[in-house]
Amino acid sequence: MKYAAFILLGTLIFSCNASKQGQSANAAPDPQRIETRENTRTSYTCLGNEPFWSVQVKGNEIIFRTPEEGPISYPYQAPQQKGGRKVFESKAGSSNIKVAIEEVACTDSMSGERFPYTAEITKDGKIYRGCAK
Repeated sequence: MKYAAFILLGTLIFSCNASKQGQSANAAPDPQRIETRENTRTSYTCLGNEPFWSVQVKGNEIIFRTPEEGPISYPYQAPQQKGGRKVFESKAGSSNIKVAIEEVACTDSMSGERFPYTAEITKDGKIYRGCAK
């Protein structure tokens, strides 16, 4: 009976240590690797003011909108991690877009609404700054 208790205790201690070792090995992913759809959040809504604009990153596309321009759809490309930013880049015809999202709190300048992310969009060389969720 004593031996069974020691074996059970030893198994329990070994499994706890193996679990902790596996966690530490996975704790520091390579920040420069390209992320895939399976291991990253890929749905964002970004918006800004003066001029009004919005970007949606969802499904298989990135959609840019302004009141002056109708929606422009870009094919989804997996983001890259650049510093503290998640950066999506795509092209549709002769138009280029770069969506950089950073986990820095942001407050909408008109409504006062708070968002968990800051967004910077570069579309055809023009920069749009705002918030994202």
